Amino acid sequence: MRLEPHELIAQGLGMPPFSCEDKYAYIARILYSAISEWTKAAVLDRVLEGGELQDIKYAQYTKHHVTRKCNTILLTYLDIYPDVRRWFYPEDKQGIQPTKIIQERLEFSGSLVSGPDNTIQLPPDKYAKITNNLYLLRGTAFGREGKAYGLGWYVDGISKSDIYPIEELFLIPQIDAKATVLEYNKLANSEYTPNTTISDARRYFDPLSRRIFSESWEESLPHPWETTVYRNNHDDYGFARQEKGIIYAHAFSDHIVKLQEVRRFMYGLRDLNHNPERAIITTYGDAVKIKLHSALPGREETLFYLIAWPVRNILDRTEFITSPIFLPIITKILKNLNIQVIQNA
Repeated sequence: MRLEPHELIAQGLGMPPFSCEDKYAYIARILYSAISEWTKAAVLDRVLEGGELQDIKYAQYTKHHVTRKCNTILLTYLDIYPDVRRWFYPEDKQGIQPTKIIQERLEFSGSLVSGPDNTIQLPPDKYAKITNNLYLLRGTAFGREGKAYGLGWYVDGISKSDIYPIEELFLIPQIDAKATVLEYNKLANSEYTPNTTISDARRYFDPLSRRIFSESWEESLPHPWETTVYRNNHDDYGFARQEKGIIYAHAFSDHIVKLQEVRRFMYGLRDLNHNPERAIITTYGDAVKIKLHSALPGREETLFYLIAWPVRNILDRTEFITSPIFLPIITKILKNLNIQVIQNA
């Protein structure tokens, strides 16, 4: 029997369907992972430059070339499978570029690295061990035989000298979120300054809130004797506390804000206040679904994109699906954020 286009791609990616998903969810997963591999391949494109024979050289294309090329490929398949379009182009999010989102996730994960003149390139080969016969490959050998999970490419045979723990590869802290809060606050203790003027936009994170993080901000310090996170705008976060009626604050560095590390402090504060966040993991015979209450810090979120697929659409940050082979890693990562993991069969 003749295979459909998505079935041919799935064969090359080593991606069978999950029993708990419908056809269009499966096709969306296939195209999502395929765009990841096509992006890595497009990075190797070269343009011929120079007029005279001795001046001819091969130059890298820019990021924009890679985005445009992969976008053309994606749109071609969405013409074949129009019911999958809304997964890549959610109706409530106008103007997004799915192939650019995938490219940026690959860059943030270290699967692609920035080059000169707005180019991107593949990094040296590195591997992260998942099991004794499954390794995440990050590097130039992406085309070797293997299989796709999320945006990652996985192989079974590697050089032992290039193996790294997956937490090290993604720079995930070894201490948990609660310990991170305590350690950081101790180091920053002498750097708090009194706030003589406070912006009307100032909000404070309530660690006793049972709502999602984005709905847990208050106009005043909810518990004045406690340290918590403040927010002035999307680029201005820090710790705040109140002493003798005066609010003292310590601003986080740009690095912490840009990497969404603020969420690590929020998870830690929730646990320190005996109000840990929860995640529900539902196991099927051939798949696991992870449902988070709030989004993860940047590093953990990037890892999830490399080992799993977003469920509802390409922008989904709280629901994922993947193979049970990743369950030990997922559980370890969530518990390191002091998230209470609830498993359902």
